[in-house]
Parts: sequence; C-alpha cells; structure tokens
Amino acid sequence: MADTDNNPTPVKPGDILCRLEEMTEAESRVFLLQFDDGEEVEFFIVRRGGAVHAYLNNCPHEDRWLQWEGDSFLTPEGGTILCQAHGATFDIESGQPLTGPALYSGCLTRVPIEIAAGEVRLAPR
Repeated sequence: MADTDNNPTPVKPGDILCRLEEMTEAESRVFLLQFDDGEEVEFFIVRRGGAVHAYLNNCPHEDRWLQWEGDSFLTPEGGTILCQAHGATFDIESGQPLTGPALYSGCLTRVPIEIAAGEVRLAPR
C-alpha cells in the first residue's frame, strides 16, 4: 500500500478511540491498530448520526490507502467514503461500494467497535 505520511494514533483491542460527543457528523479519524503479536493495521472511524462505523484503511479495488493524508476519508460534502486514488465511493453505514471501480471488487472490511457510556472503543480481540 502507498504511504500516506500519517501519524495515526496507535491503539490496542479494548482501547477507547474517543468520546462520541467529540466527533461531529460525518467526521473521520484514522488509527493504527497494534496487536500483541506485533501486527499493525490502519483503520478509520466515521460518525453518522448516533452511530460510528469503522473500516480497514484499504480500498478493495487495489491494495491502497483510501485517503491522501490525515483523517480525510470522505467526499467534500461528507456523504460517502471516498477512495482518493480511483474516485470510488462507499456507503458509510455498510461499506458497500456505490460508484467507481470498487463496484466489482467488494465492500470495505469492517473493524469491530463498541459504543458504551458515550465512549467509542475498539472491540476486544
């Protein structure tokens, strides 16, 4: 995958990602999931209404990061997830491809998270 020059926040299963009220509608944030065995995987979260959705930072069309830099994962109007390399768009709630070359490649891979007591947490492994 291409390097995005990110410095995503490192997290482990069970960690708090943020408080729900800290995220605005259609805001996205990137994180680096670190497992005890040394494996690292970049993922991002997006808020839509009272829900937060999490996906691996990987376009199913080609093995590439979705964003150009930082926390920029959404179309300018914030209505869909955008692959900056190919222009493919994905539904925020389901990760299903909506337009572009990803239509024939599958949906985004969901990352399990939990929201409890106003905290958005990475689900335990």
